[in-house]
Amino acid sequence: MLSLTTSKAGHPMTYHHGNLRIALLDRAAEVIAESGIEALSLRALARDIGVSHAAPSRHFKDKADLLAALAAEGQRRMIDALNEAAEAAGDDPVARYNALGRECIRFSLMNRAYALAFENPEVQRHSDKALLEARAAYNRTVRQAAEAAQQAGWHPGVDVDVLQLFSTAAATGAASMLIHDEQYQGMPLEEAERLAAQIINLVIPPSSNALRSNRK
Repeated sequence: MLSLTTSKAGHPMTYHHGNLRIALLDRAAEVIAESGIEALSLRALARDIGVSHAAPSRHFKDKADLLAALAAEGQRRMIDALNEAAEAAGDDPVARYNALGRECIRFSLMNRAYALAFENPEVQRHSDKALLEARAAYNRTVRQAAEAAQQAGWHPGVDVDVLQLFSTAAATGAASMLIHDEQYQGMPLEEAERLAAQIINLVIPPSSNALRSNRK
């Protein structure tokens, strides 16, 4: 079981016989969220969680390897969040796909470190098997939801590959702008979530009933 002693600032200071790999990834996510990817180093992570500076090398050969692992972990956690959002939306396939889009944005805002790792050029160049598998699982999740929404009447005449690409680009693009664009910095989460819902509703109706109403 992972146990961390934290400082008054809330930073992990001492690592106690837990999962070192996860402890390193969790601390890396905190560092990135606080100071950006540039501030990340394996030596500093080791110091933060109270292990020898050589200990991280048992799990990550370098910073790029750590970032790829962080992206894979983030992708898996995003899939869990997407599935929970879809289940909360009920049985309506259109509503479920709409919920996936909104959750994609919300997850990125709530987990900025994962979002930054996803788009980092070093991660893109050093994708390993774990990250490729996580991305494939994410794509399957989105694809299945897109197909179900289409079968329920959402753009039945459009190639599902186009629909998936279009809707994914809208969600990930909006998330990236909300994270990086200065005009959105400091926006309260509730306000950002309302904006995200408005964006996704332009792409995917909030329900099958709304889809039918739009056709009238």
